[in-house]
Amino acid sequence: MKAGQIDTEIARLEALRQYQILDTEPEEAYDNLAQLAASICGTSISLVNFIDENRQWFKAKVGLDVSEMPRSIGLSYLCQERRNVVVVPDTLADEKLANNPVVTGYPYIRFYAGVPLITPKGDMLGTLCVIDQVPKELSQKQVEALVALSRLVIDQLELRRYVTEVSEVTEKLMAQEQAARVQSEAARTRIHNLLESITDGFFALDKKSRFTYINGQAERLLRKKQNELLGKNIWEVFPEIIGTTFYREYHRAILEQVSVEFEEFYPPLNCWLQVHAYPAKDGLSIYFQDITERRRTVEALRESEERWQLALHGNNDGIWDWNLKTNEVFFSTRWKEILGYKDHEVSNGWDEWIKRIHPDERDWVLQAFQDHFAKKTPFYVCEYRVQCQDGSYKWILDRGQALWDALGDIVRMVGSYTDITDRKQADEELKRQNLRSQLFAEITLKIRESLQIDEILETTVTEVQKLLNADRVLIFRLEADGSGTVVQEAVLPGWPVILRKNLFDPCFKEEYIERYRQGRVSAMEDIETAYIQPCHREFLQQFAVRANLVVPILVRDGIWGLLLAHQCAAPRKWNNFETELLQQLANQIGIALSQAQLLEKETQQSQELVRSNAELEQFAYVASHDLQEPLRMVTSYLQLLERRYKNQLDANADQFITYAVDGARRMQTLINDLLNYSRVSTRGQPFKLVDCDVILQRAIANLQIAIADSQAIVTYDSLPEVMADTTQLTQVFQNLIGNAIKFCQNQQPQIHIGVAKPNPNSDEESLNSIPLADEWLFSIRDNGIGLESQYAERIFIIFQRLHGRDKYPGTGIGLAICKKIIERHGGRIWVESKPGQGSTFYFTIPDRAGKQS
Repeated sequence: MKAGQIDTEIARLEALRQYQILDTEPEEAYDNLAQLAASICGTSISLVNFIDENRQWFKAKVGLDVSEMPRSIGLSYLCQERRNVVVVPDTLADEKLANNPVVTGYPYIRFYAGVPLITPKGDMLGTLCVIDQVPKELSQKQVEALVALSRLVIDQLELRRYVTEVSEVTEKLMAQEQAARVQSEAARTRIHNLLESITDGFFALDKKSRFTYINGQAERLLRKKQNELLGKNIWEVFPEIIGTTFYREYHRAILEQVSVEFEEFYPPLNCWLQVHAYPAKDGLSIYFQDITERRRTVEALRESEERWQLALHGNNDGIWDWNLKTNEVFFSTRWKEILGYKDHEVSNGWDEWIKRIHPDERDWVLQAFQDHFAKKTPFYVCEYRVQCQDGSYKWILDRGQALWDALGDIVRMVGSYTDITDRKQADEELKRQNLRSQLFAEITLKIRESLQIDEILETTVTEVQKLLNADRVLIFRLEADGSGTVVQEAVLPGWPVILRKNLFDPCFKEEYIERYRQGRVSAMEDIETAYIQPCHREFLQQFAVRANLVVPILVRDGIWGLLLAHQCAAPRKWNNFETELLQQLANQIGIALSQAQLLEKETQQSQELVRSNAELEQFAYVASHDLQEPLRMVTSYLQLLERRYKNQLDANADQFITYAVDGARRMQTLINDLLNYSRVSTRGQPFKLVDCDVILQRAIANLQIAIADSQAIVTYDSLPEVMADTTQLTQVFQNLIGNAIKFCQNQQPQIHIGVAKPNPNSDEESLNSIPLADEWLFSIRDNGIGLESQYAERIFIIFQRLHGRDKYPGTGIGLAICKKIIERHGGRIWVESKPGQGSTFYFTIPDRAGKQS
């Protein structure tokens, strides 16, 4: 073999192995194609043959006892050499073939016709061949039919490969989904740890006031365990607080959707509680502290300066004391420590306080002071951000009480600073998590409901832009050369719109594409100072980008595109939440895209399978119809030969004539049955309301001779009216009753035809025999030979027989016709049987008679 041929053979063997067909179990589709090839060409042997490295392996075979042969013998090499149809009418007439081992020995080939099995990519995998031990010629139609059958073999192979690929992709998608669940669980764990680390007690209620979460501090303060509270209604667990401030404020927060805060004495625990309740979409989040000690401290402040000093050192909050006459403010050491200052770094001036309040909140903090001074509020309470020594901001809960003199003038105000940064972070994290969950739920719902990719992508960019408060969010469909198209965009007014534009970044090289393919995330705070190439900076500047966050959208092992967030007004530092959000959304988009591709592929495969089955059905009809006339002529001449020369030749000649006549008759019966099978769908009559009693009597009349000869006893229930094809339903009853008579050995056949409707009190042993709603369940029970349960499905397949024709005549098509008729009527058919105990055939017909009337 030459070098080029060796390369071709290696490629061919590799293609063969990709289909994973070698040494597999027999399959009905291939067996049916082999049987059909032998029937059409009239040969005793047919093979679906795959050529391996050192052997020829037969996936389907008719008339041959071996499952494989050495590659060095046989005639399949002719198809491989010519890559076309090969027909050898007589091997002995060709001196090159006359000495081939399969000609001189088993199976003694005299006639050979083969079609190469060539894949869509041009690889020759094997042959579909018909063989006989006598010389033979094929008509052009038979050759064309053999070629058509070879294409069906290739279709079956392609379908097998597609199914394998779909299975592999499904496994990968499941792995990605599992990874997403792990990430979600990790996020929930972080929130749990954060809530457990704060000093406040915290619990969450759902819309029905049931506990959904309780942290450890809340357990300690309420003196209740989690398992005593979770899932319980708060008003049932703590009935004593109904009608109190707790009850009123919680309901106000939910009804008005506003946060509330209050202090209230709780007698069962003999303590004062400070409560902050925040409404959420799904309920109420409540933070509370035991402030009994602080309340006592406030009382002590009024009694003596000494007790004030003791309380000052013992309280974990920062304390401030404002002298409004001198405008000086005393800040406790703890007050300064909270903000990161040493005692000497902050002077006792009002300005020291005010200048550290965040600019966005300074005005309304001052207004809160004025409202309290005007006695519009009993206490001064504010939550705001204060700048620390390192420039960062902390959230502070600031509370105070003013003191008035006898003239009504304010002389003093004392209060405390509480660091609530952890609580605020937990609140923000919960809010972000809720928003993220809502967004994921919406996108996941769209994926499950419709797989409308444009709608999913549009929802993603719109909601992410709102959630991140970004100037622009877009999805970029990436091509192999680094160019691509903006397929969806959400952009604030005033910034360039780039939707539907084809973009190409000259700096975006293959190495960058590969990094994104490996899951790289790119986050730039400021492109002006970022370490990037000038050409990339210029590319981003034309779209007014100052900061960007880029996450790849991966589909299976490849990169589909990019999900990007742009900040145009100013630089921006992207945090972990924002990065993880885009990554998880990109994963969801990848899943949606992959599922959409799979759905499209499955739809195409289904359509192709329907087309293939329709062509096979039409082919069977045409082939059977075209065989009628020559077979009729053969039968006539054989019968004439039988009548004229019977008993005039020797015994062997008479026997041969008898065999030929019988074979021709069986072939005629087979063709008629095959025609009937193909006409079930194409020649069926419109459904109309028919009386099944009349149908059954017509079937029994058609079987009158068989019933009389076998002395069969046929009984039946009163049957209903159904919407059906009269002729086809008659054929079903006739075939099933005829089989009951035929397969009743050495005893009088006893056959009963029954019918049933759904019955909730049914005590049937088999679930299969219980009818569904809106359908009739018919049964034909006999006392025949029965069959093994393993053959219960096989008998409904065309050409499948369990017994030889010498014992029970037939073509193996009758039950297949019944199945096709019942399925055309929208029903099901099956059998329940045991060997020696008879069989019961069931079939269902939808009860449309009432609707029709």
